[in-house]
Amino acid sequence: MFRMIALDMDGTLLDHQQRISKENARAIEKAREKGIKVVLSTGRALPGIDDYLEQLNLKEEDEYSVTCSGAYVVNNINTKTVEEKYLSYEELRGILQIFDPYQIHYNFYTQDKIYTKSNNFTTHIDAFANKLPMEIVDFNHLNKDIKIIKITLINEDLSVKDEITSIYPDIPLENPDIFSRTNDKFNKELFKDITRLSQDLLEKYTLLKTTPYHIEILNKTSHKGNGVKRLAELYGIKKEEIICIGDSGNDRQMIEYAGLGVAMGNAVEDIKQIADYVTLSNQEHGVAHVIEKFIL
Repeated sequence: MFRMIALDMDGTLLDHQQRISKENARAIEKAREKGIKVVLSTGRALPGIDDYLEQLNLKEEDEYSVTCSGAYVVNNINTKTVEEKYLSYEELRGILQIFDPYQIHYNFYTQDKIYTKSNNFTTHIDAFANKLPMEIVDFNHLNKDIKIIKITLINEDLSVKDEITSIYPDIPLENPDIFSRTNDKFNKELFKDITRLSQDLLEKYTLLKTTPYHIEILNKTSHKGNGVKRLAELYGIKKEEIICIGDSGNDRQMIEYAGLGVAMGNAVEDIKQIADYVTLSNQEHGVAHVIEKFIL
């Protein structure tokens, strides 16, 4: 019998319009009525899921979410922290030294802001989705004691504008000309196989490929799998009693950890291959389908 379900947000619980369908919301409500713990497990920061927690009636002291891809696990009213793992300023500098020759963009999250070195589409989208202010700064002049939750490597260029914007079809962009820049060193395949990136990076950090053009870098022990595990321990729930549902690279560890790991119908192929079950797409209420099939 399953007692807990952990849900990715973008591409999983949310449809292309960034909404929770009535079907998904109704199924989650029925699951909670049966005593099932519902956990949102997302790459977003807590402010970016606050409205959804409200919609699902999860704004309670004893309800928790896995945020920032596992680096920050907190209760849904932000008063109790279960897990918080940071990267240091020196670690940021080391990562920049590796990737600066490729002329890619970067951003990183703190508790209350998203910082970037240069204007870029992805960071505007991140700031909007997470309801966090964005600041363009010289990374050489940051406070050396800054606590970094996660770093995002951003490989974007005008040549892949349509492909990247299709990932976020209904998120508004204030400056439509932000994609008017080209990069003569742009390599579309740069992130194709993250195992071929710096061996030093792979040994020191958790690397999560969230799209073909974005890689998240976190503390080595931070990922959604560990975040879900920490909450299972808190609730006294066994891994065999957990369902985890996701669609992209930062969902891999929690899908592998779960008693039932589920890939969305719209998931990337390597996530489908490791899943125990493939549900319908996020446009077809795939979360509701899983709840109705395995819980209700």
